[in-house]
Amino acid sequence: MRFAYMTDTHFGGYAQHLPNRLDVAKAGEYLLQEAEVAERVGFDGIWLPERHARRETYFPSILTLAAAMAARTTRIQIATAVLQPTYYHPVHLAEQLAQIDMLSRGRLVFGAGVGYHEDYFRLFGVPTQRKNARFDEVMQVIEGAWACERFTHAGDFYQYNDIVLTPKPYQQPRPPIWIGAFFDNGIERATHWDGWIWGHQPEVETARERIAFWRERADRKGRKNWSVGLIVEGWLGDDAKQVREQHGHRWVRELAFYQENGMEPAAAALPVETLERQFLILGNAQHWVDRLGEMQDKLSPDWICIRTRTPKPEVGYFPQANETLECIHRLGEEVVRHFHHR
Repeated sequence: MRFAYMTDTHFGGYAQHLPNRLDVAKAGEYLLQEAEVAERVGFDGIWLPERHARRETYFPSILTLAAAMAARTTRIQIATAVLQPTYYHPVHLAEQLAQIDMLSRGRLVFGAGVGYHEDYFRLFGVPTQRKNARFDEVMQVIEGAWACERFTHAGDFYQYNDIVLTPKPYQQPRPPIWIGAFFDNGIERATHWDGWIWGHQPEVETARERIAFWRERADRKGRKNWSVGLIVEGWLGDDAKQVREQHGHRWVRELAFYQENGMEPAAAALPVETLERQFLILGNAQHWVDRLGEMQDKLSPDWICIRTRTPKPEVGYFPQANETLECIHRLGEEVVRHFHHR
């Protein structure tokens, strides 16, 4: 089991004013520091989420961020988790991803998802109608442009005649492709590729049944090395009560956002104590080790990605930047290294 850290490209609260250039510049440098710290304390990967058209999102272009992180790190895997290629010109995207893979000497994982937020589609002028079919065709084009010396394609959305994409990715025949999905139709799509990224999991026993089902389905399709990556969220601190009171409210609010936008089933707001029985971990290092050890034993994920989110977003980000870096440092030294040494 390997560990990744997920950066948070949110810097501030929802519905804030447009950010100023100095804060955005500082935020970019801080994200690069997160990658450097995560690599230094033993994380195996850095995962980057894609968001757009939201004033709290200071770095929507995770391709730019991935390229910068590739230049500032030497060992850590860099994964888009997940990029929504439905908004992109597929050959241009294939070229950019290949360059990041080359710059990192083969450390890129292409994590992809269809996309759920209508404002993201509106921003790029892409209709939501037939978005699943568009996504599947974009993925076919990217893989074909990477795999074929010369590529021809005639689809419903894109047509190419004898094109040449060069250079190809550093990894041959291509970087791994993982699909981020919550619902069954998306996980079915993931079984055609190299892995599945799942966040907001339910209790362990329910998650175990679902993972076992989809692993067997992927295996029947010949995906023998199909990867399962789970995103867990939370904060590490010595006083569990203080951690819960100081940080837990953010996940209650974030889950409500996903419910409002159709990424989670509509339901009443869940208290933080319920989320702690699912994907959320709030507490000291031993609590983190116990919870992740249970997941390792019962779910056998290939990857666990830890996401801390921005502390106290309603009062601004940068006064708490050192607090987040310290949390990353402790997660690496006290939790990740524990599992590496087992």
